[in-house]
Amino acid sequence: MTASEKELIKRARNGDVQAENEVLTAYAPLVKSIARSFYVIGEDGDELIQMGMIGLMRAVRTYDAENTATFKTYASHCIRNTIVDAVRKQNAHPDSDNIDDVMLFSDEQEPERIYIEDETSRLLLETISATLNDREMSVLKLFLDAMSYAEISEKLGIEKKQVDNTIYALRKKIKKILNK
Repeated sequence: MTASEKELIKRARNGDVQAENEVLTAYAPLVKSIARSFYVIGEDGDELIQMGMIGLMRAVRTYDAENTATFKTYASHCIRNTIVDAVRKQNAHPDSDNIDDVMLFSDEQEPERIYIEDETSRLLLETISATLNDREMSVLKLFLDAMSYAEISEKLGIEKKQVDNTIYALRKKIKKILNK
């Protein structure tokens, strides 16, 4: 992340509307990329993209530049979590036709629930890290940063097909871990 990008995010976090719009515009393709992975065939995904943009706005407002994660990584997690929450709430309220309506049902998360989810995530990450080899961990980290197969291939210097095979193996291993 460049110094100017850090400054832009800092200005956006401090209420500079123009800076926030610049960040939202710059990261809109990331939102679309992440939302695309949640589309149901035949669905246009506009609601998921809207939820992802809300996640991006939250990321701008809560990002700590002193944090070790890059903004892109942090934003990816915020976007994905917001979309997942919306999908879960939609599934919990199937009689609602609109994800935005479902979001009205949600209360702020209780601190205990947040703690439990964070602890569960930490334990899951430890288990996954212990199970995967170095290449798999590298691919997983880049995949979670919302990089395409081509970008991962270029960054790691491996064939695109190897990336595809590794992600397939990752999904099987992670699914096995989750089923335990």
